[in-house]
Amino acid sequence: MRSVFGFAVDLLLPRVCLACPAPARRELSLCPDCHRLLEPPPGGAAAGGRLEGCDAFFWLWAYRPPIDQVILGLKHRRLDYLGRHIAAEAVAALGMELRRAELIVPMPMHWRRRLVRGRNHAESIARPLAAQLGRPLRSVLRRRTLGHPQVGRSRRQRLANPDVLFHCHRPEHVHDRVVLLVDDVVTTGATAGRAARCLRAAGAAEVIVFVPARTPDPAADSSAIVNG
Repeated sequence: MRSVFGFAVDLLLPRVCLACPAPARRELSLCPDCHRLLEPPPGGAAAGGRLEGCDAFFWLWAYRPPIDQVILGLKHRRLDYLGRHIAAEAVAALGMELRRAELIVPMPMHWRRRLVRGRNHAESIARPLAAQLGRPLRSVLRRRTLGHPQVGRSRRQRLANPDVLFHCHRPEHVHDRVVLLVDDVVTTGATAGRAARCLRAAGAAEVIVFVPARTPDPAADSSAIVNG
């Protein structure tokens, strides 16, 4: 009942852009001007990249304004409808690549953090994505350690974070299957890489990682400034 009411509100009530005071359009709750500011991967289209521990890695936008406000709205303001919008954008841009997956797995949260937040924001993207791809969703990963919050940590600290450990508690679901692991943002890729290796150790044939946004590499940005 609550989800039906939320869907009706999403359809009927006008929204303000998440990044400015202008009226938002449906897609990602951004106004047309802010939507045009979304920064795609190099090459001008959603593209794959290298990520240690996984077989393929896909992302849609650089984690800069205004997409940061979309991710934060999903993560901290409980705007779960944004997960549907992100899933629709992912299927439109990457449908062929993502349909290779036979199973969708959301990046897990530690149970204590999930208790505080009330839900897993990665699952808010993974569930509608699974529905649009016509694939099953299985929460087969468990995060065994709480870990340190990654916000505000340096790139070196994130890479060296030793206490991010995962466990696949239902390996029969992933055995010999192509698994799509879904999260919200990749920075160094350390956490996603550990989760992907856990799935491979449990028997997954391949692990594809998808996130809507990737934090730009400061070294690459500095190089571009120097060379430019």
